[in-house]
Amino acid sequence: MKKRIISLLALILAAVSLLMLTAGCDLEAHKKNDSYVSDVKNLVNDTVNYTRRLKQQDEAFESKDSEKLRGYLLAADDLINTLEQIQKLRPTDEFDEMNDRLRTAAEAAMNNITQIRSFVAYASESGDDGIYKREKENYLQNYMAYYDEMKELSSEIQTYWRNA
Repeated sequence: MKKRIISLLALILAAVSLLMLTAGCDLEAHKKNDSYVSDVKNLVNDTVNYTRRLKQQDEAFESKDSEKLRGYLLAADDLINTLEQIQKLRPTDEFDEMNDRLRTAAEAAMNNITQIRSFVAYASESGDDGIYKREKENYLQNYMAYYDEMKELSSEIQTYWRNA
């Protein structure tokens, strides 16, 4: 009788341990997903703020004013840094497909802003803002398309996680 009770208790203890292990793994994945969704939201919000700042710098752009050039370059650098951070995010398998799309959009957006930044840097070094004036609008329009896609993906990721 005692052996049977001990065997039953050992079986129950093993089942509870297994359940706790399984729940622990799920808890870890849940924490990682929470962190990923929060990072996406924060980084895309930073992108929105830096894009706004870059547009303000663009409106005030003067190739002869070193302070305005410096402000433009700093705004572009902040935006590029944030886009690089988005590309480095590592989600769980649950978000792989959405993250691949987000990473692709961030990379394309960064390429466009990097090109605009190079036009501004050239104008700063040479005093000639002709290339900037000719090419900037096309690159900015391309950037805005990827920027809008990143905002939509951020919302999609947040909504998915909220409803999960």
